[in-house]
Amino acid sequence: MIGSTLNLDYLETFRAVALHGSMHRAAEERHMTQPAVTRQMTMLSREVGAPLFSRFGRGVRLTKAGEVLLRESEEIVRQVGEALRRVREADGLARDRLVLGCSHYVASNGLAAPLREFGRRAPGVGITLVLGSSEAIAGKVRQGEVDMAVATLPVRGEGLRSERLWRDTFAGATPAEPEEVRKNTGRPLPALSLERLAGSPLILPPAGSATRELIDRAFRKKKLRPSQVTELETLESIAAAVEMGLGLSILPERLLSSVPGRYPAIAVRPVEGFGEFREIGILLRKGRDLRPQEELLREILGARLGERS
Repeated sequence: MIGSTLNLDYLETFRAVALHGSMHRAAEERHMTQPAVTRQMTMLSREVGAPLFSRFGRGVRLTKAGEVLLRESEEIVRQVGEALRRVREADGLARDRLVLGCSHYVASNGLAAPLREFGRRAPGVGITLVLGSSEAIAGKVRQGEVDMAVATLPVRGEGLRSERLWRDTFAGATPAEPEEVRKNTGRPLPALSLERLAGSPLILPPAGSATRELIDRAFRKKKLRPSQVTELETLESIAAAVEMGLGLSILPERLLSSVPGRYPAIAVRPVEGFGEFREIGILLRKGRDLRPQEELLREILGARLGERS
């Protein structure tokens, strides 16, 4: 039996650890130190009366008690989020405002036109934009902190329902002088091998992120381990670092080609045998009815962004 002193902040930390299987990754997502995460999980285990995690390799995995708490936490978080939404609506605070979460990548690659259209069709409704990693934004949808989100769809979607918008495919990004790129306009540049990439300085998203997981999977299939990796938080900062000549990368083709001339010093090349992709879509909290303004935004996002790759 969970006592009345259960701390919701500790519960959210617990869910982050369970999602990532790592105290370190949970600390990054929650903007905490790793000792603080460990301390919270120790105190939560004492409150529950049973260990919640056991060591597994370099990370952790749920015990039987932890699995039960994770299932129960979905309902706890849902009820708290619904209660807060009803309170805001009763006070008139939520009727004319919509909280939209998205990754930095989505915000800079296609979101402007749908939001302008929404502003024209619903002029009395304001939008609060919440930015973060796709993993963090999915957590905010679960917790009721945002009304809906556009982000990389999670492999594990507990407490969420999702609607795919487009599929991201990937390409190699190498530094190049603008003149070299112009000379090759209209002709595909030579492909990169995963072997060459693994032996070069690489600039990649943080370990544990959805995009990094698929890149690491491609290397594992070839039994390769990159020799030198620098991690940056956003795909845009990675592209900028490639332009600076700091290394090579593997990035979404949409990022590199949707705005002509955005990255003039990047040469975009196929990657032999990569074969990985990710789905971008709308995330909603399971079991919650949408308000009319949310239905409208969902319709606009689907019409503007759906299946456009």
